[in-house]
Amino acid sequence: MQGRILVVEDERDMLLLHERLITEETDHKVVTTADPREALEAVKTCGFELVITDLKIPKMDGIRLLEKIKSLDPTV
Repeated sequence: MQGRILVVEDERDMLLLHERLITEETDHKVVTTADPREALEAVKTCGFELVITDLKIPKMDGIRLLEKIKSLDPTV
C-alpha cells in the first residue's frame, strides 16, 4: 500500500538522504521541506500518513511542529 510521508529537516544532506532511502526502499510518496510552516501548509492541503521531523529546526521546535500537525490531522 502506497502512503504519503512528509519529511521535515533543515540539513539538506539529511533531507535528501531520508528521501532517497524511503523512495528506494518503499513505494511511498515522499514530500520534503526544510520549513516547518511549509510543512503545516502541506499537511492542510495534501494529507499524510506519516511525518518524520528533526527535533531542532529553525522557526519551530520539532515537537511543537508535531503537536500542531496532530491538531490539524489526528490520524497522522
